[in-house]
Amino acid sequence: MSSFIQRRNLLIASAAAVGAGSALTLPFLRPARAALPTKVVYKSQITASDALRKAILESPRRTEADKKRDDGRKPAETMAFFGIKPGMKVAELMTSRGYFTAVLAETVGDTGVVYGQNNKWMRDRIKDTGRPLADLVDKAGYKNIVEQNTECEDLQLPAGKLDAIFVVMFYHDLYWLGINREAMNKSVMAALKPGGIYGIIDHNAAPGMGELDVNKNHRIERYVVVNDVTKAGFELAEETDLLENAKDPMNVSVFQQELRGHTNQFVLKFRKPA
Repeated sequence: MSSFIQRRNLLIASAAAVGAGSALTLPFLRPARAALPTKVVYKSQITASDALRKAILESPRRTEADKKRDDGRKPAETMAFFGIKPGMKVAELMTSRGYFTAVLAETVGDTGVVYGQNNKWMRDRIKDTGRPLADLVDKAGYKNIVEQNTECEDLQLPAGKLDAIFVVMFYHDLYWLGINREAMNKSVMAALKPGGIYGIIDHNAAPGMGELDVNKNHRIERYVVVNDVTKAGFELAEETDLLENAKDPMNVSVFQQELRGHTNQFVLKFRKPA
């Protein structure tokens, strides 16, 4: 029996039980935080310093189009949550046109390094805009950004040298694109220092959908990501509700005009064991 049919049957059984007044609870229908291991730190209030907020939000190097997205993405608070500091060596995978990469570049400063990685599929997808990451270096003046043109399964990042690596609003795409997640996560592990951070932000799928909505609505349930990444040897250390949005029904496309940029998102901080 296919996993979809199994999930559908479980959903039907659950709905019937609830209608009959049963207390039946299925693991994949529980609220995301209910399944958290006790060692995971849950942070609800994130405060960014005035200096960090100014460096990111008021940077003359960032485009006005990117700054208009800040309200829904809270870049300063996100950097504060993940503990990104000046001088760090970090990377963003599948960075596309570089919104998050520029935020990282402002945060690590001139003494830090940001590797912005795109695979061939992504480069072909955005080729109508030229080479956005190269433009961040050549036109915007981000000399601390290194354009990394590699495949996800073989990132070719400096071994054991990076403080943090991020996948932002893209982990769900790994599924429908058929990217080998096990190989990618192994490559991430190899690039990070002991204790290094693996940060993942993505759009929440409706309870019960798991990875079934990765293509249609570009969503995924957090437990699927947690399972993938902890299986690769990482520890889930912290998460936050910073980017949650209770008004998002979670069963529609993330590209709907009224919702775009303001979806209900999970923010996970994994750590490479020291």
